[in-house]
Amino acid sequence: MPRFWECPSCRALLTRERLEATAGRCPYCDARVGAPAEFADPDAPPAHQPRGARPGPFVVPGTVAGKLAASFQLLFEHLAVIAGLVLMIALPSNAAVELIVARNFDAADQFAALRLKVLVDKFFGPIAAAGVVTLLAARMGGRSITFLEAVRAGIDSWLRVLAARIVAAFFILISCFGFLLPGLPPALRALFLLPGLVLTVRYCLVDQVAVLEPTPILETRRRSAELVSGRAWPIVGAASASFLLIVGFSILVGRAAEAVGILEDPLARALCDSVLDVFAVFFSILLFLFYWEARSEREGDVAFKPALEEYPL
Repeated sequence: MPRFWECPSCRALLTRERLEATAGRCPYCDARVGAPAEFADPDAPPAHQPRGARPGPFVVPGTVAGKLAASFQLLFEHLAVIAGLVLMIALPSNAAVELIVARNFDAADQFAALRLKVLVDKFFGPIAAAGVVTLLAARMGGRSITFLEAVRAGIDSWLRVLAARIVAAFFILISCFGFLLPGLPPALRALFLLPGLVLTVRYCLVDQVAVLEPTPILETRRRSAELVSGRAWPIVGAASASFLLIVGFSILVGRAAEAVGILEDPLARALCDSVLDVFAVFFSILLFLFYWEARSEREGDVAFKPALEEYPL
């Protein structure tokens, strides 16, 4: 069983290989974990350190209101990197979808654009999601990472996140399969949705688990359920509040775009949708804060894989 060293400052669990690459210092907060001679590796390349001042370690608030405020703080603190991660996928895909729908418009199918956008997001969205998770994990330990580091981390974790989402979605769909049975009364049909809603909450942290922990893909949903345990209602409350905030922001953007008369232009609509996609990362940050709080409480029971690998730029 591998041995891990705990950072005395940010409490990250680090492997020998990780400490050899940094000469005994924590790659997150730069605190001294061990003597340089103990972890000296003359063949290891020098670790990349981002330029600029280091922010202090981030403490997750204990209340739902505090987490909502902290989510906004982290969103605006790293807006440039987060916007870059989201827009590199959302902007071209939204533009392509809007142009395709505008050219092949079917008045009877008002959800054609939405279906295409969901399909693109399901496949490419994990890249941005994994990059944001990596960015936040580094920030928790007092590190800032560059856009290129976040992109490379997102690409490296893309397949794991995609697979973890597919596994979670499969079990959620199976749990509410009765909803699709024909001939059921509406009340009974709605009742079949409850197991799916419960599993949606229990599996809401699979992205963070897939990126930050060496958990097998088929076990990510169980690990997520373990971390959600005891926090389900706060997560539901926070998710409801964030949903209202996102809907309110989308209404404001839509009215502003309508006021200046640009909604008839498919590229302008794509730009508005992309702005909404950036703001929606607020919800992902909120879930990450719940994950980090739960992981910190259970850190003694799980081997935590450092999120950020050192990439030569």
